[in-house]
Amino acid sequence: MASRVVVEWTRSSLRLVLAEGRGARWKIKGIHSQVTGDITEALKALLKKAARSGDAQVIGVVSREQVITRVVKFPTTQAAELAQMAELYAKAQLPYPREQLVMDSYVLSQEAGFSTVAIVACQRDLIDRQLAVLRGAGLSVDFLTVSSWGVLGWYRHLLARAGPNFRVGADKEPCLVLNIDDARTDLVLINQGRVLSSRSIGQGVQDWTLSLAEAGELLSLEVERSRAAIRKELPGTEVRSVLLTGLGPLPQWREQLAQRLSLPAAAVSVDQTLKEAGGGLMQSSPIVAAGLASSDSRELLNLSPAEVRVQVRHRQQVKELAIVSALALAAVALGSAVLAVRVFRQRQLIVQLDQLVARIEPDAKQVQERTRATQLVDSVLRDRGRFVSTLAGIFRSTPSGITLDALTFERSRKELVLRGSAPTTQEVLDFIKNLEQLDQVAGVDLRYSTRRSTPSGERTDFELMVRPAERLT
Repeated sequence: MASRVVVEWTRSSLRLVLAEGRGARWKIKGIHSQVTGDITEALKALLKKAARSGDAQVIGVVSREQVITRVVKFPTTQAAELAQMAELYAKAQLPYPREQLVMDSYVLSQEAGFSTVAIVACQRDLIDRQLAVLRGAGLSVDFLTVSSWGVLGWYRHLLARAGPNFRVGADKEPCLVLNIDDARTDLVLINQGRVLSSRSIGQGVQDWTLSLAEAGELLSLEVERSRAAIRKELPGTEVRSVLLTGLGPLPQWREQLAQRLSLPAAAVSVDQTLKEAGGGLMQSSPIVAAGLASSDSRELLNLSPAEVRVQVRHRQQVKELAIVSALALAAVALGSAVLAVRVFRQRQLIVQLDQLVARIEPDAKQVQERTRATQLVDSVLRDRGRFVSTLAGIFRSTPSGITLDALTFERSRKELVLRGSAPTTQEVLDFIKNLEQLDQVAGVDLRYSTRRSTPSGERTDFELMVRPAERLT
């Protein structure tokens, strides 16, 4: 039987949940928590106390507050095409360069050849810091996912339990689940076993219980904000029930929410749901970690970087190879015939391992080449952006009385040449002063100025040489 370790921490607490099982069947075997100080040292102590299995699968939790989500509609239902479209969208529309993000996506709905997809992304720096803490405690990470999926796992766990108290939302979905923790509150909309929308706010049970009379109103406002966001992202989708879980005086809050929102509401506390796991009275909510510990990892959002995914696949293949090798060695006792079969299998495994190593090396080189190409493109785009900014500043500073006849970029000298005319020479001089005051301009030289007569009166022809403040290529 396989084992699993889920690690989650907030500003004030660290949780560790141990589970055993396989596939979609997992049973929680232990829950450990403590106040955080130095997270790495606290995690080492907690791991020592928990006596975890050395080969356990390790899942880390990224707070919903740390990720950004976008709901996009794509004109395809093919998985490969959706992955490509999500990548293109991330490069063009997300607020950070693609190489600075770790992302995953999942399908919300598919209809008439279109797919509504949720794209979830996190800055690479945050992911790296999360991995550094786990590795510093001696853990080899298999998976990083978002706290919303822990709430989903726990919701599924509640619906699978017998009794009316745990079947809230089964016939009134979409159900908005509010998981109130010690330092944050997750609001997750769930329908038919999927996350439709999620939010997280940095207020925990202590913030909500400062004033019990106001807590119901404040929680109602947060629910309304979630409902507004859901209507904007998924038109036609409405919250049909509310489930409160986690910490705090949940029954009182449930009554207040039911009255204010006119929605069916239920409450399930941490102590109710963790008795069989030995949780006891909880000062922090392990619901997210426990929900992930009891979930099928194949259905979870995966925010692991590419290199971690490669390492995990490699470890899995090595484990499979080790298991097959052990079985082959045991078969030696069966006789010489079985020995011949074992030798044949070993050769096949060695070929597979060599092929795996050969595949990984080109992928690493390809990633490096793509990174260099991306940096080059980024440099060119930044240069073009500076050029456009310089032109925009020149056009904004051009008075209505001045006519620009030509604008030329002399690439060899990295200079802009302006030709035009003005009613008077003084206006030309004033125009030069305006240009020199621009942040994008290092200096302006007057190449020539000539008065001439036109049907509309006297005008001054001029030619200016503008030196940009930043070098343009």
